[in-house]
Amino acid sequence: MKLKPFDRPGTFYKGNLHGHSDHSDGLLKPKAVIDYYRSFNYDFTCLSDHLWHDKKFAAQTVLDVSTLNYKDFVVLPSAEIHAKGKKYDSAGLWHLVANGLPINFKMASEVETVNELLDRTLKTGAFVTIAHPEWYSLTSDEAILLRKAHAVEIYNHASTISANRGSGIATADFLLNENIRILLTAADDSHFHKEDTFGGWVFVKAENLTIDNILNALKKGHYYSSTGLAIYNIEVVDNEIKVECSCASHIIISGSSHSALSKSGYNITKASFDLNKLDSDFFRVTIFNEYGKYAWSNPYWLDEILQS
Repeated sequence: MKLKPFDRPGTFYKGNLHGHSDHSDGLLKPKAVIDYYRSFNYDFTCLSDHLWHDKKFAAQTVLDVSTLNYKDFVVLPSAEIHAKGKKYDSAGLWHLVANGLPINFKMASEVETVNELLDRTLKTGAFVTIAHPEWYSLTSDEAILLRKAHAVEIYNHASTISANRGSGIATADFLLNENIRILLTAADDSHFHKEDTFGGWVFVKAENLTIDNILNALKKGHYYSSTGLAIYNIEVVDNEIKVECSCASHIIISGSSHSALSKSGYNITKASFDLNKLDSDFFRVTIFNEYGKYAWSNPYWLDEILQS
């Protein structure tokens, strides 16, 4: 049985889910950002400019990107939204990325809590991601507060190259171990003040390239994340997990606690693992190579696989 998104009809579309323009603290004009990603064979991107009261780094409105779409390229209306109360942040602000946000969405008030903001955002139908958890030392207690979010950034490129704090693996695995069915994303968080583009992206499986189709696929987990490698198939056959991918040095199945199965070598393109040897209710797949390029599946839950 093929697992999602590899069991879905349609095409894989490449996109960035976290990026900025000069509408907030990015360097380039919105159209320049769009054209840049389009010229590097992306199919979609977003302009998730900061939405907050401080005009030094944030805008007070969601940017209207409706005029920036092409026939072969779409732009997700988005924002990086904030609320007060984050412990380890210089401004005391929480950071969430909302893709598919209505342009009339209001920024949080000075007294709105992060849970109130998250609930209000989810009601709009946006896809909400916990941004760069390692970058500002998201604690376990704080992660639990955000458990209603759709996803966590397992990789943030700007945080990686500027601070070596771009991972979200610890936060993701903590939430998964708490039985919270979080998804995973990789993104640039591009600002264009340095070479912070084309470092992390998602491949979304959809029947055609529209904003609604991309957002629906994201919320259903019909995608995988990458910094340079490709996953071609993941399936479960007779209690074996089978993975096919581009050339890698390691293919790893990660489950709850510290449970894991792995295969290492040179130019590995496939591997099989005995699911009976993984004492876990869920697993996720990671592949990487000797050059530091990665790809991650979303987590799979065994009860959902058995029901399929």
